[in-house]
Amino acid sequence: MRILVSVALAATFGVTLLAATTALTAAAGAEPSDEQRQCVASTGVSPEQKLVSCTAAIAAGLETPQNLAIALNNRGNAYLSKRDLEHAIADFDEAIRLDPKYVLAFNGRGLAYQNKSQYDRAIADFDQAIGLNPKNAVAFNFRGNAYRSKGRYDRAIQDYDEAIALSPNYASAFFGRALAYQDKTLWDFDAYLNEGQYEDRALKDYDETIRLAPNNRAAYNNRGNVYLSKRQYDRAIKDYDEAIRLDPNEALYIKNRANAFRITGQYDRAIADYRKALSLKLDEPVKKQIEAALKELGAAG
Repeated sequence: MRILVSVALAATFGVTLLAATTALTAAAGAEPSDEQRQCVASTGVSPEQKLVSCTAAIAAGLETPQNLAIALNNRGNAYLSKRDLEHAIADFDEAIRLDPKYVLAFNGRGLAYQNKSQYDRAIADFDQAIGLNPKNAVAFNFRGNAYRSKGRYDRAIQDYDEAIALSPNYASAFFGRALAYQDKTLWDFDAYLNEGQYEDRALKDYDETIRLAPNNRAAYNNRGNVYLSKRQYDRAIKDYDEAIRLDPNEALYIKNRANAFRITGQYDRAIADYRKALSLKLDEPVKKQIEAALKELGAAG
């Protein structure tokens, strides 16, 4: 039985983890325009509106290369949030050309490359960001994510360690390190020789993630998966319950709880959860797994 892991709080994109957008500097004695305000707003502006506002600010001419770089970076973040990776990279490229020491633009471009599965290029950008600011916890966290995606779990854990050392309340770094420990449990021979060690470390990191970010539904789901693998079924179900409470329409969480109900012989509850999951958005392979489970339980159709 395959246990599915949720890898992010909401979307897997990670753009919301970027540091706050940088403000444009208005000319001496001049008030920033509405477009400039919206281009740099961290809340209350949709990605679509930010694209429009930043484009207008860029077209208007922003007096200094630094201001133009800021607007390009912020528009790149908007493209990134819409998964328009090519336009995002183009804007980050230009922002970096105008300001070669612009850490946020390196972070943003690294995220775009990561989401194109171009992990080496992503790591190169995070290297640049860290070189420019060695205390940049965000870049260490992002680079850890990229190394984890490449299957270099120990290297990823080193970066998460550094991110946490720099920012002890960085929930996303604890979450990423927990994922890396889970990955080691599944794929690393060292974990095979040290049964349970990395699962226990993952649990501690999920505990800390939840303490720092109590609404992180993915952390509850993933901690439930660890408890399930350790055969602590009541704890697993309790965590799945909380993940589902926080996001009632996430089929993944409902499917995982159904697995736990099935293992513990609560077949009616398992069937109900499998059927609920089928009514929600699912990848085709997961849908087939659920249909097979229902058939084995005599509840197909």
